[in-house]
Amino acid sequence: MSLIDRLRGRRVGVVLSAGYFGFYGHAGFVDGLLSHGITPRAWAGTSAGGMIAAFAAAGIAPARMAELILQQRREHFWDPDYLGIAVDALRQGSRPSGLLKGERFVELLRQFLPVQTFEALAVPLLLVATNLSTQAPEVIQSGELASAVHATCAYPGLFQAVRRQEQLLWDGGIVDKAPALALSDAQGSKLDVLLVHFLPSRDGAKEPTGAFAYPSGMASGFAAIRKDHFRLQLALLEARGLEVHVVTSRLPGVSPSEMHKGPEAVAAGRASITDALSRAPGLWTGED
Repeated sequence: MSLIDRLRGRRVGVVLSAGYFGFYGHAGFVDGLLSHGITPRAWAGTSAGGMIAAFAAAGIAPARMAELILQQRREHFWDPDYLGIAVDALRQGSRPSGLLKGERFVELLRQFLPVQTFEALAVPLLLVATNLSTQAPEVIQSGELASAVHATCAYPGLFQAVRRQEQLLWDGGIVDKAPALALSDAQGSKLDVLLVHFLPSRDGAKEPTGAFAYPSGMASGFAAIRKDHFRLQLALLEARGLEVHVVTSRLPGVSPSEMHKGPEAVAAGRASITDALSRAPGLWTGED
């Protein structure tokens, strides 16, 4: 039985994983999924996956979703805060947590999103951020939408940590690569099956070397923790009897300086789900 046969006529929850500039691949994935007649009952996401999950839950058509992100250039969201960082460092503030203020990014989100709160969404949405105030995952399901997407996307070092409802938040991918368990906990018996779009770490498995060996090594360590955490989520969900399918996409590398690769990444995400739907479901191997 193919994956699409496993999904048709069932209440499907979709989880879009963290992945550096993975917006493009996730947009292609969503386009491919919806074009095959699968209409998710709930969405969840972290980091780049959180932004696309929010777009999908808000009812933005996949073609429009891809158009919006492909139109963007670095200058549209690039608002470095050099002076503010220097001054705030002396005042023991949180601005040195990232280069960009994030104000341009939030303004883009408010322009793009047809609704401004979780409560106004067409279907349920769950986002995860890292709560630096409580040192715990922050599951967000209510309140203003743009600030929540900003928080889950606030990649360490690139974006400054986000102050939301008196809590200081950073990218959710630090603590939860793909929040399948959180979505199951939130939706309970309302879902029959979960479908996860998983984006592996871009660099894969390699030893850190050179001048940037320390940050590269730290990134590899975090990747190992996140991958094992996701594996444990899958084991627990299996024990609960909830069916989960994972589709992994290996995308061309997109970054602030390589945004021209966006169309290629959209196509790769769409191809991944189209191919997966036509095949029998397989087990997630944990390859990164």
